Amino acid sequence: MHQIVNAEEWKEARAKLLEEEKAATRLLSDLAAKRRQLPMVEIENPNNFQFGNADGSKKSFFDLFEDRRQLILYDFMLNDRDKDGCVGCSFIMDHVPNLVHLHSRDTTFAAVASASVEKISAYKERMGWEFPFYSSKDTFVHLDQRQEKISWKPANEFFGIAVFLREGQNVFHAYSATERGVEPILSTYAFLDMTPLGRQEVGNGITQFRLHDQY
Repeated sequence: MHQIVNAEEWKEARAKLLEEEKAATRLLSDLAAKRRQLPMVEIENPNNFQFGNADGSKKSFFDLFEDRRQLILYDFMLNDRDKDGCVGCSFIMDHVPNLVHLHSRDTTFAAVASASVEKISAYKERMGWEFPFYSSKDTFVHLDQRQEKISWKPANEFFGIAVFLREGQNVFHAYSATERGVEPILSTYAFLDMTPLGRQEVGNGITQFRLHDQY
C-alpha cells in the first residue's frame, strides 16, 4: 500500500525524486557519448553479404543502407521451423517508429531473420509492419563453412541490434546490443515505469506479452 500524503508533501517527495531522475538523464547522456566513441570493426567485402528481399531480388549490405550513412539492423528470431515469430522480438518490433524521423537523420532501420523470404513476408503482413524485413537464410553460409567470426552476427540465431556506419565504400560495425540492451526503444516499458504498478512481471517479462493479434 502506498503512503498517502497531502499535496505539499507529495510535491516535496516528487522534487527529491526529480533530482535523481535528472542525474540519471545526465548519466544516460554520458553513456550515449561513450557509445558513439567506441572503436569500430571494418566489414570486409560487405558485398559478399546478400539478403533476400520480398520481390525475389538480393540486397547487398550496401543496399540495406538505402543510400544513407547509418544502418540499424535488428536480428529477429524467426526460422522456417517456427509457427510464429518470437514473442519478444515481435513485441520489440511493434515499437519501431515512423521511419521518416530516422531517415531525416541519415539513418536506416531494417530487420533480418534466418527464415525464408516467404515466411518473413507472411509474418510481416500478419503483424502489419512496414519497415524493411529481409531474409538472412543464405547470408552467412560461405562464412560459416570457413568458421569465420563476425562481430555483428548474434550467436545461435539470438536476437539483437547492430549499428553500422558507411563511409564511401567502407562499412563499419559500431555498436551492438541484446537482451535488456534493447529496452531503450520500448515505449511500453517507459510508460509502465511511470505507473504505480510498474511492469507487473517477474524474470524475463518480455516473453509474458502476447503477439498483438492474440490479445
